[in-house]
Amino acid sequence: MEVETIVQLIERIGVPIVVLGFCGWYIKFLQIGFRESTEKSQDAFSKEREEWLLNERQADERLVELMKASSEALIEMKTALAEQTVVMRELLGRLDRKR
Repeated sequence: MEVETIVQLIERIGVPIVVLGFCGWYIKFLQIGFRESTEKSQDAFSKEREEWLLNERQADERLVELMKASSEALIEMKTALAEQTVVMRELLGRLDRKR
């Protein structure tokens, strides 16, 4: 808009109406900018959340594998301890018989 056009608007419809029109335009300008920045931040947030969830799933899978391995190791230790207990009892029995 040229200066003459703005002056003619002010003369015809008055200062308050022109200021209200400018304020309306400015508010719309701000809302468009806010909307664009919000969309960008939401996209970034969604991407970050997806990456976080993927990392969490991978960590959970590793934890489950670790728990399985630990469980298997404990079962093997339990079996070995039971077998050693049986052998120790047999040895003690033989030692008692020799006396």
